[in-house]
Amino acid sequence: MRTMRFFRFIVLSLTTFLSFTYAHANDWPSGPIKLIIPFAPGGGVDGAGRMLAQALEEKLKVSVVVDNKAGANGTIAMNFLRQSKPDGYTIAMVSTGALDVNMALMTLPYDPVKDFTYISSYNKYPFYLSVNPESGIKSVNDLIAMAKADPKKVTYSSAGVGNGIHLAGAMLSQMTGAQMTHVPYKGAGPAAVALLSNEVTFTFGSGPSILGFVDSGKVVALATSNLNRIPNRPNLPTLNELGIKGYDCSSLGGVVGPAGMPPEVTAKIAKAIDEILSSKAMQDKILKAGMVPWQVTAQQFEEAIAADRKKYGDLIAAANMKNN
Repeated sequence: MRTMRFFRFIVLSLTTFLSFTYAHANDWPSGPIKLIIPFAPGGGVDGAGRMLAQALEEKLKVSVVVDNKAGANGTIAMNFLRQSKPDGYTIAMVSTGALDVNMALMTLPYDPVKDFTYISSYNKYPFYLSVNPESGIKSVNDLIAMAKADPKKVTYSSAGVGNGIHLAGAMLSQMTGAQMTHVPYKGAGPAAVALLSNEVTFTFGSGPSILGFVDSGKVVALATSNLNRIPNRPNLPTLNELGIKGYDCSSLGGVVGPAGMPPEVTAKIAKAIDEILSSKAMQDKILKAGMVPWQVTAQQFEEAIAADRKKYGDLIAAANMKNN
């Protein structure tokens, strides 16, 4: 008899829980959504995240609050996300780093595969190899020649060890055989400012952090890191075109949440982002910021991140990168 009562209690509890979860998911969103940005304001991910937050507010009719949690190449933000309630009210904009690169650089407080729900792809972040006009460097060949002539002379800024900008510089060094010294800063914005003040020789700036300076003539863009030319920068060559065959280094951007999110909520967020990305106005906005819209399924997004783990893991090992 006690066994039967216990069984009925379990069934009733489970039914109640599932009914509550379904009702909760069905009502989502009924309050503000927090969008975590793993980097400081002023960089590419921050720019993309704020763009998405505004579009989600208009689409979902609730406020979307941006929360910058910078540090450890996105690890601090992702660990915070891992511990958040999986109810769809706390999600994060991510890029290459916290879910792939960091595994090869440090011991993580989370599992990038098991601890998150991959919701939607969003964009790609090509980088723009840029120099200060006062440097006298007129081409990528000039830069490489300078580095080979004096290995200690050429430096480049990044948003931190293992950040996409760092990887782009390391890949350039590896593929050309030219030694270049990496100088990490706390964000893509500060890395761009370092170039403006001639603290470094060059940087691989993200669109939102560097193109304003390019358009104003304060810095000069020599090439892009993308395999293909950027649609709204058709006159800017790729490094691949300039003879560094196979060079392709762009960060992948997307949205994730904590593991265990209700499928109905995940589907609602994914549908909203897909509709946002299908808008020509949003596509133009993303391109204008120097990024590229990226619309694939959540599974394809997760698979692309997994492929990057191998690609950048090999680069990190070859470059002997260390997160000190």
